[in-house]
Amino acid sequence: MEKKQTPSLKNKIFGNTALQLNDVESSCMVGGIVEKGFSDKPISGPVAPPRPSVLHFPVARHRSEGPHWSPVNSKVSVQEGEGEGDSEDDEAVMDFDAVKSYAKPIMRKKKVDMNFSNSVEMEVDESRISTVSETAEASVRKNSSNERSCRLKPGLADLKSELESVLDSNAMEIDATRESKTVDVRLEEVAVSLESEIDTENRARLQRMSTEEITEAQDEIMGRLDPALLRVLKRRGEEKMKKQKTPGSDNKDQKSSPSLNTAMPRVVTTSTSNHTRSDGLVPISGQAKGKLWNAWRERVEAVRGLRFSPDGTVVGNSLQQMPQVNLAERDYLRSEGDPGAAGYTIKEAVSLTRSLIAGQRDLALALLSNVLNKAVQNIHQNHVHITRQDANKVDRTVDWEAVWAYALGPEPELVLTLRMCLDDNHSSVVRQCAKVIYHVLSCDVNENFFDVSEKLANLHEDTFTAPVFRSKPEIDVGFLHGGFWKYNAKPSNVLALDEDIIDDEIERKHTIQDDIFVAGQDFAAGLVRMGILPALCYLLESEPTAALEEYILSILIAIARHSPQCANAIVICERLLQTVVSRFIAKDNIEIQPSKIKSVRLLKVLAQSDQERCFAFIKNGSFQTLTWHLYQPTSFLDNWVKSGKEKCRLSSALMVEQLRFWKVCIQHGYCLSYFSEIFPCLCLWLNPPMLVKLSENGVVCEFASISKEAYLVLEALARRLPNLFAQRHHRNHKSEDSGCDTDFWSWSHVGPMVDIALKWIVWKNNPSVGSLFVSDQGKSGHLVSQDLSLTSLLWVYSAVMHMLSRVLSRVIPDDTLHMQESNSLLPWLPEFVPKVGLEIIKNGFVGTNSNASCSFIEKLCNLRQQGDYGMSLATVCCLHGLLGIIINIDKLITLAKASAQTLPQNINSSREENILKDGILKGSLVELKSVKNIFMKLVASEWHLVQSIEKFGRGGPAPGVGVGWGASGGGYWSGTVLLAQADARFLTDLLETLKIVADFDIHSEEEMIVILAINSSLGVCVTAGPTDGTYVEKAINNLLDVSVLKYLDICIRRFLSSGGAKLFKWDDEEDYLLLSRTLASHFSNRWLSVKKKLKGSDSKNKSEPLQKDISSLDTIYEDIDTSCIISQDLVAEWAHQRLPLPISWFLSPVSTLCDSKIAGLKKSSKLQDLMQDPSDFLVVARAGLFFLLGIEAMSSFLPAGIHSPVKSVPLVWKLHSLSVLLLVGMGVLEEEKSRVTYEALQDLYGNLLHQTRSCTLYTDSVNANNLDFLAFESEIHGTYSTFIETLVEQFSAVSYGDLIYGRQVAVYLHRCVEAPVRLAAWNTLTNFRVLELLPRLENCFTNAEGYLEPVEDNSDILLAYVKSWTSGALGRAASRGSLAYTLVLHHLSGFIFESYTGDKLLLRNKLSRSLLQDYSSKQQHEAMMLNLIQYNKPSASQTFKQEDGAPAGAAIAKRLELLNEACEGSSSLLNAVKRLKSSLKVSQL
Repeated sequence: MEKKQTPSLKNKIFGNTALQLNDVESSCMVGGIVEKGFSDKPISGPVAPPRPSVLHFPVARHRSEGPHWSPVNSKVSVQEGEGEGDSEDDEAVMDFDAVKSYAKPIMRKKKVDMNFSNSVEMEVDESRISTVSETAEASVRKNSSNERSCRLKPGLADLKSELESVLDSNAMEIDATRESKTVDVRLEEVAVSLESEIDTENRARLQRMSTEEITEAQDEIMGRLDPALLRVLKRRGEEKMKKQKTPGSDNKDQKSSPSLNTAMPRVVTTSTSNHTRSDGLVPISGQAKGKLWNAWRERVEAVRGLRFSPDGTVVGNSLQQMPQVNLAERDYLRSEGDPGAAGYTIKEAVSLTRSLIAGQRDLALALLSNVLNKAVQNIHQNHVHITRQDANKVDRTVDWEAVWAYALGPEPELVLTLRMCLDDNHSSVVRQCAKVIYHVLSCDVNENFFDVSEKLANLHEDTFTAPVFRSKPEIDVGFLHGGFWKYNAKPSNVLALDEDIIDDEIERKHTIQDDIFVAGQDFAAGLVRMGILPALCYLLESEPTAALEEYILSILIAIARHSPQCANAIVICERLLQTVVSRFIAKDNIEIQPSKIKSVRLLKVLAQSDQERCFAFIKNGSFQTLTWHLYQPTSFLDNWVKSGKEKCRLSSALMVEQLRFWKVCIQHGYCLSYFSEIFPCLCLWLNPPMLVKLSENGVVCEFASISKEAYLVLEALARRLPNLFAQRHHRNHKSEDSGCDTDFWSWSHVGPMVDIALKWIVWKNNPSVGSLFVSDQGKSGHLVSQDLSLTSLLWVYSAVMHMLSRVLSRVIPDDTLHMQESNSLLPWLPEFVPKVGLEIIKNGFVGTNSNASCSFIEKLCNLRQQGDYGMSLATVCCLHGLLGIIINIDKLITLAKASAQTLPQNINSSREENILKDGILKGSLVELKSVKNIFMKLVASEWHLVQSIEKFGRGGPAPGVGVGWGASGGGYWSGTVLLAQADARFLTDLLETLKIVADFDIHSEEEMIVILAINSSLGVCVTAGPTDGTYVEKAINNLLDVSVLKYLDICIRRFLSSGGAKLFKWDDEEDYLLLSRTLASHFSNRWLSVKKKLKGSDSKNKSEPLQKDISSLDTIYEDIDTSCIISQDLVAEWAHQRLPLPISWFLSPVSTLCDSKIAGLKKSSKLQDLMQDPSDFLVVARAGLFFLLGIEAMSSFLPAGIHSPVKSVPLVWKLHSLSVLLLVGMGVLEEEKSRVTYEALQDLYGNLLHQTRSCTLYTDSVNANNLDFLAFESEIHGTYSTFIETLVEQFSAVSYGDLIYGRQVAVYLHRCVEAPVRLAAWNTLTNFRVLELLPRLENCFTNAEGYLEPVEDNSDILLAYVKSWTSGALGRAASRGSLAYTLVLHHLSGFIFESYTGDKLLLRNKLSRSLLQDYSSKQQHEAMMLNLIQYNKPSASQTFKQEDGAPAGAAIAKRLELLNEACEGSSSLLNAVKRLKSSLKVSQL
């Protein structure tokens, strides 16, 4: 009887069609939630697997709205006529009565290794993923159709075949006949039992035997076996052990696993998802196959088994019980995993967050929060455990970097869990969830970093924190690393849907898996995509607790700092910012709370990233609302101090954030008119305080923070000053970018501000201030309060110095050079200019020849060398500001010195006035040179720390934000890098002022200083970050100054003369000017350009909805534009620019084939489409060769122990760059000077290659046969064989046997080159029939031994040698005596006649037979065959004298005997050997 079919429900509940509830029934449940298959009714019968919803989270969704899970046959009452069809389908699926007797327990699946070895780059190969997914779906459809067709065929529908076809995928084969099943089981049991019995008997016998008996038995077995066979077995055993130790390294194993053939590295999970996972890791070029990548994979894998106690401490092992932990609470927490083990894995804790019991969810989230907090703190502190003083020994050995990367990776699915828990009905769970997100986004450590960076007056840009990776290098830039940074997650994928998309059918195409995929690339972007912002807005509107509100605001700040897209998402989120501002107003206006401070910071960060957004905040009154405290005057210092230390701390923090908000508006050109109203309230903080009173109450740091920020605001105002002698031009200036008028500050306010600032200059001599400096010198330890007070005051002095320097710079005319040429003077000199200079001199800020006391500069240098990180950074900023004052005053005095009206000519001038007239820079030259020497050594010791951060082609191994990138010590977001970059900026300006080469009358002791200055400038270039484009340009200009290029020419001639090479010299200064302009233009376009999408591309991509397939994630089309990296933005993006520069950046002139303006931007399969005009290329290449040889020669004179960027570039990159030059032809080698330079570089690198080879043999003599350190394919590009083919094709077409060209091609046959490249080079030379064009062995630019030793043992290369021999490609090479013929003779002779190992016998015989067959059929090869038999190593004489005591004839006879053995009885080959004997006798007569 057919059952009645019911129509489908119109309004379906998401996620399940088997369970429908109305409002009354859902209200009867606990919280309206149906989770994990729990029900109040008893369950009868088997339970169907859950079918969760896969909808994404476009808006905040509470847990009561889904997804739902429910038992199949739960007896829940539904409305009449609904759900019957679904239950019928369930019953059909669950009809397993016929086979239930064969059911077995389901075994836990074995964890699969997280294999990252096939990962090449972060970019998703979308077409490949699409093809894989389509192929998988097609195969599934094909299998299902085959199953249906089999059921229809008569005779094939028996129960056994049908059940096997249905259940085989689940590893539960069921036979219809019990007898057959029993027989199979018995056979398996017999086989297993027999093997186990044999193994048990052998082990028992071994236990009864003594050590001597075991040794005798082993010797007996060894004696019976052939030694050659033993060696073969040992070698195979060692290979198997290596494969077991490095799983996934075998290419065959990788190809056999389709799950590993994805374009992105991923962690294999037991999830039923069909989408490709990503952990956001990208290897460096070919290093994915190396030890570095395998080691990282093993580190992350090891985290799977780590167990953590509720406080986040790692539990040593599964048998160790947690100390002082309630066992009932532990068992209460555990619902799955290993109940008997102590602690919880990360994945177990994540699974517990989805429990039905709120207490479990709360405690599991608390555990995750503690683990993540410990991880980020330990990463930031370089694995030094500082958060808990009673940490156990286990914590000191935990790999927290791997813990962090695993937790943020795709396997635990933490992001999905947090998004669900944020909509929980229990406030405690929501609070703990917000705390976990707070730690995941590294809010605390990130804000500490930004708080310090905002104190740097010369650093006017922050940086976005979104994780990034390097774009893949292409052939147009010579595969040179250092491409554009790109976001891990495409910006277009941060927001899943546009607001106008409301079609349910389109919405269903976007699943949770898409969100998880994006979160695997970028954790914060995934949260935003899942709709965290509306959820946070809802929580703010629902009157959260103070702790929860602070977490929410911190999360919003972290998201605002993430990227422009995330900041824009906060702004467009409905009611979010209005809620933040309204809560700021609604709270008690008198009492200051931390949430108020964070509210101001949030709007400041948002205004900082966009000028129009800043203007909107001013226009709608948000700025005025959040900064009203600035208008509240504090009349007396006593009133502020007596309010209490805590209130002073909060008021200081709030005022600092409000001043920073105002400073952002000023930098955008707004709110300058507010100065008149706010200035009276700032007077207390702008004047020097009573330090004793502040110290007694412990509020020196709080007062200094406000004073420092107030002077930074004045510095920002000074930036908006029009030039003093061009006010008329600037008065009518309007901002064209902002769409609204921007203001300029008035010079009428400057005089009082300078007078107040000079009070701090005089206050430096105050006894209470001087005691801080005196107490610090000469003592290794002081009170922490003294260090903090001194550091705080140094930050104030830094702000004061930069403010004065900025004011002075606005007095200098913009057309100073034109004024000097026209002999015109300043119309008048402001009164405060000499006043500032005199105060600087009087108060001992600079040291002069007549000043015997210790100057302020000397004290700052001592603090920089001895102080901690915070104090060192403050001292560098002070020095930088003071240097700016000295430079600007000297410029103004020089311009005005000839005017009698400006400087009165007093006969009785004081010492300070005389110093001011002569120039402060001249008077303190000795001291500034000493400062330069100190900072040159500091920069030389710091640049390699920045270069060591970038791992796997990215700034960190984890997809977090800022410090959450997971690099050791914080990576680019660490204080170490911030200090190194501050040192580099100061040294750049100092070298620009003092000049690297002041004159050419260089004494011997000064010459080393010049070399160190050049080396330090190279270090500055690789230290600078995304905000330091200006300083990189300055450093490059310092290096390309004509005086420096002339000195490099001197170094080149001195270096070449020592080796007896040909010398050359540039004709006149015009040549140096041309070199300087050419290289400056190239480096600026190649490295300092930014990539921007053209207008309109955003709208085009934005309108296209995201499809369900991963392959349909939006593609960003490369409609790009380039411009200078120096911009007026207040927040810089890591993406779309190239800083920090790679260590090999100076190779770009000889490695860039295309126009430097479009380097890395265009892609084409044809090299001709990418190359620039040959004439332009040759001009850049010639200049690049000179500069490269110059810095190489200079680096050779560096003293030992100095880190050199030039020496740190691997030799393989230098050799490769020389090869790239030859891809465009012979143009470089046709010009005399560039040819000499090219040859000199070849000789230099040849010597380096010989030294490296000798050093490797000395240090690792065991692996003398494995010297493949020239890893072109692994280091440079995986398809390097294609590059070799192009190079050899050019060699055959245009070289005509040129010696220099041939020497460069011959280097790829060196024994230190990895085998695949050597094989590719040899095969390509053979195919183009140009082996004879290679130079002779003695003409190569490296030692001959490197080509010959060790003897070749690679079977593929030996077979290629023989193939070239038999094909006739070696004929002309033999007649010309080229390198190719020498290599073949040496390696074939050594392998065939000197290799007697058992595993090589077959290959030796095969090679011998091929040569004999060729000899028997080609009489013209007789001379070559005779040379092979008579060949001896070049070190010995060319004729055989004695070998192992045997005469020469006996040695030849022995070789002929080996050839006889290789013939294996072949009569034709034996006759060929006889002919050889007779020919040898004739040749010896």
